[in-house]
Amino acid sequence: MKIAGVLIVVGLALCIGAVATQKIMENEREVSIGEVPEAVRATILAQAQGNAINEIEMEVKNGQTIYEAEVIIGGRTTDVKVAADGALLGTEVDDEEGDDDADEADVEEDEDEAEELVALAEVPGAVQATLVKEAAGAEIKEIEKEDENGRDVYSADVILNGQEVELKVARDGTLLGKEVDDEDE
Repeated sequence: MKIAGVLIVVGLALCIGAVATQKIMENEREVSIGEVPEAVRATILAQAQGNAINEIEMEVKNGQTIYEAEVIIGGRTTDVKVAADGALLGTEVDDEEGDDDADEADVEEDEDEAEELVALAEVPGAVQATLVKEAAGAEIKEIEKEDENGRDVYSADVILNGQEVELKVARDGTLLGKEVDDEDE
């Protein structure tokens, strides 16, 4: 009698597990760039900066649809998470060891000069929009957050038409300057 009870409990647990797994699988599926909403597509393409998009997964979590694109940037895999309305939810760079440290590998602080390297996903939306617009599809190599006279200024190095260009953008998205680096290295 005890064995029958144990078998019934184990059987129910297996059934519940199978149903839960099926439910999870129904809430997540791979989609193409053509299947995502236009706002999501624009955000993913802006983050990809012309680089290869390996796959895009659509997941429904707590009634909200989230898209996660896997992009190869500079030989590294970057996961880009986007809400259904096109809002960037975050990026995560996979380092060579396979650890998923959300942009921690890309953030360094230089205490002497009060500069901080930041990822595109970490800058204010207005700054992102200006940088993406000014980069015009070119790769944004690095972004530094600087304190200039008590206000945040973001400097980004971009390769435009084979030349390195430094873009300076205020926190509100105002383009403060665009300078071509003439140095021969």
